Amino acid sequence: MRQLLPAITAAMICFGAYSAQSAEYSALASMDTQVAKKAMEAYLITMSGEVTAGYNINGSKLTIKRAGDYVVTGAAQVGGVNGVTGDIYLWVRVNGKDVPDSNSIQTIPSAGFTAVLVATTEMTFKDGDVLEFVYASTKPGLGLIASHPKGVPGVPSIIFSIFEL
Repeated sequence: MRQLLPAITAAMICFGAYSAQSAEYSALASMDTQVAKKAMEAYLITMSGEVTAGYNINGSKLTIKRAGDYVVTGAAQVGGVNGVTGDIYLWVRVNGKDVPDSNSIQTIPSAGFTAVLVATTEMTFKDGDVLEFVYASTKPGLGLIASHPKGVPGVPSIIFSIFEL
């Protein structure tokens, strides 16, 4: 055991030094239902919450303050209001431009149906880049659905997380 103690201590010091480096992360959400007013029109998804020092959030815009490689995940509860059915799309936009091949799709087959539509990717950002999540649908009334069930926590319309690698 005495021979292991220096190795364990060194490992703890190295781990502590590594974990003391401030990796940037943030988790945001929205408790608002956000549905399309027009078919096949792009809508920016608004979010709020506490951000760490590496980000600014303003409505739909998340500004990255430190260049680096990040993992980005948006998980949206999607569905329709008033019995609307059809398809919903979710993708990523950076600096006002849609990111190629970042789209995902969910079909809403019946009234009351909801599903979690996830868009996740690894991205390299420059200082000052602006990230947004965007949705569109094949019919008005489809989009991101928040719910407030009794006796259990609310269900956000989107849960968003980002962390630096």
